[in-house]
Amino acid sequence: MTDVVLTKKMSDGTLLSVTYLPERGMNMTSYKKGDTEVIDQSTRPLFEERSAGLGAMIGPHFHRRRYEILPAVLRDSSSPFFDKEKKTDPFSHGVGRYASWTYERGDDFIRAILKGSDTLHNFPLKELEGRDFTMKYAADLTEEGLKIRLSVVSDTDSLVGIHHYYRCDPSRSKVFSRVKETYIAEEKKLLIPEEIGFDPATRELVFDLHQEADFTFRPFPDPTRGVILLDAGDYRLKTEFFCDNEECSWQLWHPKGAGFVCIEPISSQNPRRPNLTVSTIGINLQIL
Repeated sequence: MTDVVLTKKMSDGTLLSVTYLPERGMNMTSYKKGDTEVIDQSTRPLFEERSAGLGAMIGPHFHRRRYEILPAVLRDSSSPFFDKEKKTDPFSHGVGRYASWTYERGDDFIRAILKGSDTLHNFPLKELEGRDFTMKYAADLTEEGLKIRLSVVSDTDSLVGIHHYYRCDPSRSKVFSRVKETYIAEEKKLLIPEEIGFDPATRELVFDLHQEADFTFRPFPDPTRGVILLDAGDYRLKTEFFCDNEECSWQLWHPKGAGFVCIEPISSQNPRRPNLTVSTIGINLQIL
């Protein structure tokens, strides 16, 4: 594996750096401003075990597909991907985070592409996904921060997004955003309860990370773009995302007591039920 390290000096001389592993699913294993690391390095064992953790990505599908709709190759007991114990989707959040991407890079940028004709253990990715697709990942490190542009073109409804594990102290960390009054929790669309830190009058969410979370929010007031601020105590991270239509949302995932939080902009209103065969999302990440 080859670490791809991008660097850029800010106007005050502080060094920004980002590290990618294109051959391991375009995982963003580090994002630093000076000595401040925002990616939770304790999640590396998850990455080594099953391509989760650190700065993972999402696409062309979200979460795990139901076993009965998996492509035949994944249900074949002779397949290297078959799990006879769990009988589950081996590619949680899409094959994109498991495969080797083709890329070119410079000192402060990377351009990567993944196609359905690419292979994993000699199997075409389109057979593992049950769809043909092309995913693109462009990242530019500027003086302000990291700018990411993701896209997917597929022959079935698909999506793209990020699933970064950000370091946090749950006893003093909060997530701030303005969101629509409904969210998705346990696969149901519900009114957001005030008890989790939501003000229905202003649509402001102040989510204290002493709570657990597995929710899908939609941005407000502009349904095509959102801003999320993570105050982790010793650093703050601003996430801005935007799409060219209303098919976008962001996932907040935080297991109770965990030393990480995942803030996941995605190119679908409901990540489990995408509606577009072509979608893009722009994401800006700024360490404050």
